[in-house]
Amino acid sequence: MIQYIYFFIVRYISKRQYCVTKFLENKKTGVKIMKIIRFLSYYVLGVIGILLISTSPALFREGSFFNVSSYFSELQMLVGSILNPSEWVYFFKGNPVPLFEHLWEPYRYSMIVFFAGIILAVVVAFILAFGTMFLPKWAKSVVERVLNLLESIPDLLLAFCLQLFIVWLYKQTEILFVDFAAVGSEKIYGLPIIAVSVLPMIMLYKVILMLMEDEVSRSYVQMARSKGLEKSVILNVHVLRNIMKSVFYHSKIIIWVSLSSLFIFEYIFNMNGITTAFFNDFRPIVTTAIMLLLFTPFFIIYQGTEVFVFKDDDASDHINWKMNTFVGSGYSKGQGNKSFKEIMGEVGAHFKNVKFLIGFLVITTMLSISLVYTFTADPLVDQFFHIYEDNKLVSAAPHSPEFVFLGTTELGFSIFDQLLVGAKYTILFALAVAFMRMIIGFILAVPFAFFLPSKLQKGMEKLIDGMHFLPLTLIAYVLLSPVLLMPMGGFTTTEFERILYQGIIMTILVVPLVTILFGNEMKLLMKEEFVMSTKVMGGSSVHLIRKHLLPHLSSRMGVVFGQQFIQTLLLMIHLGVFNLYFGGTKKTFAPFQNDPPTSTTFEWSGLIGASKDSLMTGRWWYIIPALVCFVILIVSMQLIISGIKEVQQVRVGVPIERTNWWRKLLQNRKAKRYRPSWEPEPEDFVFTHEPDIERRKQG
Repeated sequence: MIQYIYFFIVRYISKRQYCVTKFLENKKTGVKIMKIIRFLSYYVLGVIGILLISTSPALFREGSFFNVSSYFSELQMLVGSILNPSEWVYFFKGNPVPLFEHLWEPYRYSMIVFFAGIILAVVVAFILAFGTMFLPKWAKSVVERVLNLLESIPDLLLAFCLQLFIVWLYKQTEILFVDFAAVGSEKIYGLPIIAVSVLPMIMLYKVILMLMEDEVSRSYVQMARSKGLEKSVILNVHVLRNIMKSVFYHSKIIIWVSLSSLFIFEYIFNMNGITTAFFNDFRPIVTTAIMLLLFTPFFIIYQGTEVFVFKDDDASDHINWKMNTFVGSGYSKGQGNKSFKEIMGEVGAHFKNVKFLIGFLVITTMLSISLVYTFTADPLVDQFFHIYEDNKLVSAAPHSPEFVFLGTTELGFSIFDQLLVGAKYTILFALAVAFMRMIIGFILAVPFAFFLPSKLQKGMEKLIDGMHFLPLTLIAYVLLSPVLLMPMGGFTTTEFERILYQGIIMTILVVPLVTILFGNEMKLLMKEEFVMSTKVMGGSSVHLIRKHLLPHLSSRMGVVFGQQFIQTLLLMIHLGVFNLYFGGTKKTFAPFQNDPPTSTTFEWSGLIGASKDSLMTGRWWYIIPALVCFVILIVSMQLIISGIKEVQQVRVGVPIERTNWWRKLLQNRKAKRYRPSWEPEPEDFVFTHEPDIERRKQG
């Protein structure tokens, strides 16, 4: 009887286990299917966005401004062309050839250069970051300042410097180590790979070093040290393994920035890559194909890893941590309503910071001089055709700096005057775009963080995250070229309309990313204890935003503003290289005139675009002054960002270590100067309790 009962129990349990196992297997299969569907849906949404961007030039066809009917007809034709493979053609020198067959070779060339540069950047960044962990604090500070300076150099100037360095080496040694430009259909790899790797290497190096320093401060590292493990073992076995996932998420933005730089390097090094294919046939179907070729591999790498490898909540946690690390510097508790005096005191604290003050004064001075010059000078830009000395012609346009300060252009216009006139446009436009990105992003972040359900928030994050797989410069060129490039019959829009449209496009392109940035920052703040207490006490959403979120996000908004200012300047440089100037690009269509494209506003990116080939002709004064001015602007804003972070750290009680080595040197010299000549001996000291000890011994 007992055996029968035991048999039925075992059979019942095994049957239940089988049902549970089948249920779990079905559930896992269902989860995998849902992941595949979600992955494909994100890709389809990205493709739809590419189609909408590719047909945007139709909005300005036939001299119209925002021609919606023309846009939708063009979109319909593009979809029809995609569904009909016989229309997948590329016009190469006027002859139709198969589209993807023609694009594959330049695309393969560009991707080899790009991925080789990224791999080189990753390897060098890890090696340098690992070695920096063994340096003293003062050496780390020096390395950080050098990196900030290198990061402020525009990629265009970097490419020119590399080319000039190779030419200089050739003149000194008569050995051409690497080719500095491609000729005809030949392919060069060495110098473009090095150029592509520099900027991501610097950014990755700073990210890895920051992550390693944060990881070293954790408790398990202290325990490993107490057990006697060497620092190299701890870094290799524990720290590097724990930061790899964070490095993966940070690399997404680095790839996004590097893709835009790839177009600049291909243009400067005269490479027959995907950039050349893009400009030789600017039809919507070609633009769509090129964007899909660029979008697909990076989408598979990043979105595939996040969907199929990492857990669903890993991405948001790492993204939140990333933004909290880069944008913020900790939370200060107990901030509530502040009086006007307290607010002005906080603003004044920034001006007491040396870095913030220097950066602010430099930008303000450049802007003030430009405005004063614009209102007082007549003419705004002097033009020098010929220069005579003692009734003898000594120079004809273009004039070198030997005859005119900073030289002139081919048409005789003074470079210095153009810099003075264009400074106000460059600075004010970059400030306006950065401000609008920050304000609109913050306003949209409020409903995103407070009112949208979590599933919808994650969906929007994934959708907007796909923007990191498309070069920002390419999208901006497609959207802006129909308006900024002067057509054959002249401009049909006013200069104000072109500036307004350019500002709107350059703002909208980055607003979604800034919205997610502030939205995730708000969600982090909502998890703080003081916010939870306010919600328990019945505080409304408006109360939370006004009295808690705004005081905490004020410093972060300043940092985001500075970052967007720098990003806008770099985008303006990229557009200038491709002859898209601020306010419009004037062209000459006369049959016997070959004047270069000129800017309607003398803005700095126009100076760079009109003279991008000047270094190869020896006329360095065409472009170097404008690039130096851009570097000064970027470095000044970096100082402002660093000053804001330091003020915020002091406010929340985080100590700031400053390596003022000259002060320490003076203190050491002063200490040596007043050090007594005699050294104390033990018998020189008399202890007051010794007599009591002697009496006790005798008694």
